[in-house]
Amino acid sequence: MKFRGLKLTTKVMLGMGLILFATDCIVSIFFYSYVRNLYLEEIYQKTGFTLGFIDATMEFVRDDLRPRMLRLLPRDEFVSEAMSTSVVNKKIMARVIRHFPSNIYRRVALNPMNPRNRADKFEESFIRRFSSQQDMTSWKGLVTRQGRRYFIRLKAVRMESSCLLCHGDPALAPKSLLRRYGPANGHNWKVGQVVGLESIAVPVDPTVSKIRQAAFAIFLLGLLILMVVLLLLNYFHYVVAVRPLKRASAFFKSVVSGEKGLDVSLDVKGSDEIAELGESFNRMIGHLKKSQEDLLASEAKYRQIFEGSKDGIIVTDCDGLMVDVNNAGIELFGCKNRDDFMRSVTIHDFFVHQETCTAFLEQMETAGFVKDFEARFRKRNNDEIDVLVTATRQQDKHQERCRYECIIKDIGEWKSMEQQIRQAEKLASIGQLAAGVAHEINNPLSIVMGYTGLLLKAADNERVRRDLQVIRNNAAMCKKIVEDLLNFSRQADSRLVPADIAETIRSVIEVVDGEFAANGITIRTDFEPGVPPVPMSVDRIRQVCLNLLINASQAIEGRGSILVTTRYEAADHMVRVAFTDTGCGIPCNIRHKVFEPFFTTKEPGQGTGLGTSVSYGIVEEHGGEISFTSEEGKGTTFWFRLPLEEKGKRP
Repeated sequence: MKFRGLKLTTKVMLGMGLILFATDCIVSIFFYSYVRNLYLEEIYQKTGFTLGFIDATMEFVRDDLRPRMLRLLPRDEFVSEAMSTSVVNKKIMARVIRHFPSNIYRRVALNPMNPRNRADKFEESFIRRFSSQQDMTSWKGLVTRQGRRYFIRLKAVRMESSCLLCHGDPALAPKSLLRRYGPANGHNWKVGQVVGLESIAVPVDPTVSKIRQAAFAIFLLGLLILMVVLLLLNYFHYVVAVRPLKRASAFFKSVVSGEKGLDVSLDVKGSDEIAELGESFNRMIGHLKKSQEDLLASEAKYRQIFEGSKDGIIVTDCDGLMVDVNNAGIELFGCKNRDDFMRSVTIHDFFVHQETCTAFLEQMETAGFVKDFEARFRKRNNDEIDVLVTATRQQDKHQERCRYECIIKDIGEWKSMEQQIRQAEKLASIGQLAAGVAHEINNPLSIVMGYTGLLLKAADNERVRRDLQVIRNNAAMCKKIVEDLLNFSRQADSRLVPADIAETIRSVIEVVDGEFAANGITIRTDFEPGVPPVPMSVDRIRQVCLNLLINASQAIEGRGSILVTTRYEAADHMVRVAFTDTGCGIPCNIRHKVFEPFFTTKEPGQGTGLGTSVSYGIVEEHGGEISFTSEEGKGTTFWFRLPLEEKGKRP
């Protein structure tokens, strides 16, 4: 069971139990640590006394006994048992250890005369440590040796000048000492050199175990006391806190369940914290009553705004199910009443085009809102209307429930007017173009009429043929002008089909590649792999590509090349197509006229001036953009970009 699910009494008792248990543990641990440290300190003092006794014995041998023996004994004689501080000390301590067999005393060296006094690895490490740290003379601590825990005290043994007689130059050492131990070990030591150590080790396991048992007994006693204290505290807590709180809780539940209204109050007795809680609850009931009245008034005010709006307002959950709708929304979708609207439709049923619905939902999930989202909705009678949707995604603080609050504005009348204005502008452009066409056609017709007059007077067959050829050329020009005019003014088909832009361009290149190659022009391609399909009118985009290829070829004098590239611009979600030629470039003073209808720099008979303007119109109809860069004498790059989403379907 989780801690939050426990009752208050259980939580209090559990908390106090943990506190008392922790206190019991701390006291037991403190007792164990304190007594153990006292014991170790006592051992330290006793080992210090022992080492002091050893030092005094060694001083007596060195300062009194050895000099007297040297005067009494012949030269080169040396009695180790009476003159060697180490031997005398070890003999005495061996007798002491007989009375304390669990204790260990050792006096060892790295290179002793007597091999039995050689240091082991543990002792050797400390000898080297004392040698490297000259200010370090002793060490104490707990170690495990031979499977038992010992308190050990180590003391460095340094070479003194009085010991050089035996441990200095072997040539000067007593002969009896050399005969006994030989000259190989224990010689050539220097004054002040750390040559060994002496140690006293006292076993601590038995005493520490008794201390541990005593600490555990104290711990168990503390647990017993803890149980008694908890029982007493539990009873006191029930009388003082739990019983009054249960009475207050029963009153709270009766108010919350509606059994009692907000006009009642809790009978409060006393002045303790529970009484203050009751007073606070009474004040809270007063505030709740006032807040309830304010909420009802606010709800009535905003319900009036909600119902009075002339735009449709609907509220749905994030699964599309209806939550609320105003009268304008019911009327907008042709439903009989609110219940009819709530029962029969979801937000997904509104959208005529599923891809528009998907785009709407995706933006609501990612951005949390949409503003002026243009869509086409279906009414109850299956009529379709154009609307603008402004919506916000609301979610509760626990991230469990969410809803969409949508304002829907009917823009059918506005769209119709926009279409009329667009058509009027197009008709005006057609009128302007028609005037230009009339002017352009006038000269070819004049030529036709002139050469026709010549045919009436001429009698030479060869000349007749030349005149007929001229007539044919000018007639072809008129046909091209009329075709461009029709293409420019034709109503665009709004149905776009996703297609491969690279394949569309290849189909155009296959048409012109042979003719261009014959004129010394090479077409190269650099199509980026993985470019997504582009929604487009394939025939009209082919027309754009053909116009730009022809313009590029006509700008090249002699041999040259045209590079066609495609690129996917992920940042803008668009595809870019570029045509780069190695021609003469476009002069700066006429670049602003490039997309004007009928503007051309070509020789008569080479073009009509409608190619770039027609291309501009087609790209604009696709929701894209077209432009160019040019450098005189080096070439020109015309490029256009097409969106990967149809115009009008992007949020």
